[in-house]
Amino acid sequence: MTVHAYVSESPEVRGMLKAQVTDLLRAPDRDSAVRIRSAYKTGYFWLTEEVRPLWRRAQADRLTVRSPAGPESSPGRFLQELYPLAALMEREGLAVEFLSGDADSPYSAALFRGDRQVWEGECFVPLHLRHSADGREVLAPTGWLTVRGAPRHKPEQPLYDHRLATDGELFWDWYCGAVLPALLALADRRPGLPIFRNLSVSLGLSEPDLDIGVLGERVSMTEALTEEVYFGTVDTLKRHLAEDAGSRRLMPGRIVPVAVSTPGTDGWARVTLSEYGPLEAPTETCTPSPEPDLGGNPAPAGSAFPWNPSRTWQAARRQADRLGLEWHVPAMSVKGRPVPAVVRRKEGGHGVLVTGGQHANETTGAAAAVGFIGTLAASPLPFAVLPLENPDGAYLHRALIQVNPDYMHHAARYTSLGDDLEARVRSGQPRWEARGRVWAAGAVQATLHLNLHGYPAHEWVRPYSGYAPFGFESWALPAGFMTIIWYHPGLAEKARNLAHAIASRLRGLPDVAEHAARACRANAAHSVRPHYELIEGLPFILAEQPAALCPLTVVTEAPDETVYGEAFRMFVRAQLAVCEAALAYHQAELEGQ
Repeated sequence: MTVHAYVSESPEVRGMLKAQVTDLLRAPDRDSAVRIRSAYKTGYFWLTEEVRPLWRRAQADRLTVRSPAGPESSPGRFLQELYPLAALMEREGLAVEFLSGDADSPYSAALFRGDRQVWEGECFVPLHLRHSADGREVLAPTGWLTVRGAPRHKPEQPLYDHRLATDGELFWDWYCGAVLPALLALADRRPGLPIFRNLSVSLGLSEPDLDIGVLGERVSMTEALTEEVYFGTVDTLKRHLAEDAGSRRLMPGRIVPVAVSTPGTDGWARVTLSEYGPLEAPTETCTPSPEPDLGGNPAPAGSAFPWNPSRTWQAARRQADRLGLEWHVPAMSVKGRPVPAVVRRKEGGHGVLVTGGQHANETTGAAAAVGFIGTLAASPLPFAVLPLENPDGAYLHRALIQVNPDYMHHAARYTSLGDDLEARVRSGQPRWEARGRVWAAGAVQATLHLNLHGYPAHEWVRPYSGYAPFGFESWALPAGFMTIIWYHPGLAEKARNLAHAIASRLRGLPDVAEHAARACRANAAHSVRPHYELIEGLPFILAEQPAALCPLTVVTEAPDETVYGEAFRMFVRAQLAVCEAALAYHQAELEGQ
């Protein structure tokens, strides 16, 4: 008898399951074979668990892998699923070539030593055609069970060959069927208003959640499900309310998913919804704000961990006092927390605006913004620094990393109303947190905006929405420290010159440059079309943005979600290097006028 099963479980659980099934089938008059494969990232685990011992034994020096062709909407879907295989092959000294197969083909691979092929094989990929929460048709991972058997010495016949839903699928189907319809009905009762105060979704599932020891990567279906809950809820509400899929203006309320891996146990889920009154909506306070809480010790320079909000405020206030700068609180968050600014005004304009913490799960920007105050104060230019624009998100992120420090926690990305504060600026309605940015830009007549951001440090997956994160597909795989430059019409040449100035400064940080080179190689190997260009070996995106707040905007993108220790310090240094290069370029341009 032969049993082939695909389950979404950790290697340890799959090993125990194989031993249990083998014992169950053991009989003196019957041969049996049992194989338990991963239903999630099937190709990657097949190659690393089953094929890796073969290439080591055969002393192979080359591997070719043929992936199923992805759907038209996501042609690189199966190539991404193999990530970070290219980095693993590089570490093991094997050359690897990725090829594209047919839409219905399995994964296949061949090993070579020199010009001689020493092995070939293939692996079935269990998939389920489903609709994403927002209505798109997608291919999603699923479990599968195949049983074949026959009397001894007779050819085996299929006894069972069917899909086997995983814990993740069972939870997601329940959430889409029971929770999302209730939220849509609530949205209909609150047109034009925030839909709810808080949606808390907690779950524990027997699903994989492990560090795979390559490029700091994780394979975590539980983390992926928190991404599905957050973005799937938002996408569904956008579709229902006829909001553009790329819009960040929707105010659903705060969505807080928390998932834990509970290997080998029954799954559970709990959803709690906190609603507004029938016509209730948050109101903005315009009264002078109190001083921020400055209790405790400031975060030390070179800190290896994300700063909590009070320490960010305290460190910024100490800089302002030490350097004789203005301290203002021009805005308050929806939850009533301050959004302070350190300011120096001067006649003549052409000021520099520095903002950090817009997306609160992007952790190095706030530390870098505070660290840059001294450099700005030594320049002759007016400037304003808002080190933490989204304090509500920062407090939520602080709570979430106590539970799952290695998850990217996009639930803390936006404000407590669920919208992006920059969307308020661009729509001409800079309420609550967004008021601070507009006030600061005007106070110093800013013509350069240094907007400090980050993005996921490991693979970003939404398994039931097309695998790559819908709307953010190009950010699914890290590519090292990246810089985006937005420019107003007519400033393309200045933007490119600025990019070269930044690249030259970053090249002076060997650890940052080497990290980016490794990440870009892995990213390019597992992407159909990388979304960036390389300038002096570093990834950049240059784009005309007439709606940007300033003529030139530098958006840093450090792969800092989930980094700590030396990696955190490294990306703070990279943020500062970009700021220093941009400031020097801006000052030189003004002096040359």
